[in-house]
Amino acid sequence: MLLGLSLLSSLTACGPLSEAFPDEWGNDPVVCEADTTSVDFKKVGYWNGDDRTHFEDLKYEQLTHLIYGYLTANADGSLVTFADDEMKDFEEMIASARVAGSKVAISIGGVGNAGNLKSIASSSSLTKTFVNNVIAFVEDKDLEGVDLNWQSPANDDQGDLFEDLVKKLSSALWADGYFLTISVVSGEDEALGDVINSTVFAYVDFVNVRAFDSIDDGEGDDDDLHSSRQDAINAIDYWTGRCLIKNKLVLGIPFYSRGDSVDSYADIIDAKRADACVDESNGRNYNGIPTVIYKSNYAMSHAGGVMMQSLEQDTYIGSLAEYSLLNVISATAAGETVNICQ
Repeated sequence: MLLGLSLLSSLTACGPLSEAFPDEWGNDPVVCEADTTSVDFKKVGYWNGDDRTHFEDLKYEQLTHLIYGYLTANADGSLVTFADDEMKDFEEMIASARVAGSKVAISIGGVGNAGNLKSIASSSSLTKTFVNNVIAFVEDKDLEGVDLNWQSPANDDQGDLFEDLVKKLSSALWADGYFLTISVVSGEDEALGDVINSTVFAYVDFVNVRAFDSIDDGEGDDDDLHSSRQDAINAIDYWTGRCLIKNKLVLGIPFYSRGDSVDSYADIIDAKRADACVDESNGRNYNGIPTVIYKSNYAMSHAGGVMMQSLEQDTYIGSLAEYSLLNVISATAAGETVNICQ
């Protein structure tokens, strides 16, 4: 009954849904009812378990949600367990986050790790096995939720499989009081974004929008940045136009560069601290502090939170800690002024 009420509430807030856009297919425009839901602003941080350096220095109290990645699914629906040393660190992170009051979820999939999700979703028996194993993992580690990180459904058929998997996972998680999130593309490539059915939004607590790694789409975003301010605006506009309610839309901000090289934000400012206040340096483009402040403020007005990808690439140590992007986001969300670049 609770799940049914939740779905009804989500669909009512979203309004009529359509998966086609009139400019390209000639169908009627998407019409979304007025979004009257309240916003609980979220500060969501992914942590990539491949790099566990300095996780003890993370300011967990600045996060509402910590998403640890990534757990991989085998083709038979079982889960690949972490090595002993990673499991130990993971459990320490859970304990630290809990003391700080932030919720912890496990992310399943990730870049290059989601291949088996398609075959799992194609089989009702494998889906049942997978869902049972996920629930068992969450219960065993005393987590609060799960992030399904299928990167990314490539066509309409996979979009349908994705929705079916989300629906069944959501039903099991919500029944036991756990939350579920999903990760989606920015929507810059509308053909890729459109394969995600809008009806899937009813089955998740919020959606992490990967508004980065973009290219020039020929529609006015003529910068060379992989995650510019305009990219963030476009991503919010796209998913809002798909009737994703404000409280469920979480804007992704990258903590790494693209361009001539891929470097962490921490490495960039370790080499030159002034680079924290710009978005381009030495052939790399990234998000400096002023852009992160801008995006955080924009998200506070137009979305339900910000997502950080990912926290291990931030800086927390010594004199560089004052340049932390997590700190910048947390301070901005609290209405504080960050003057480090002035």
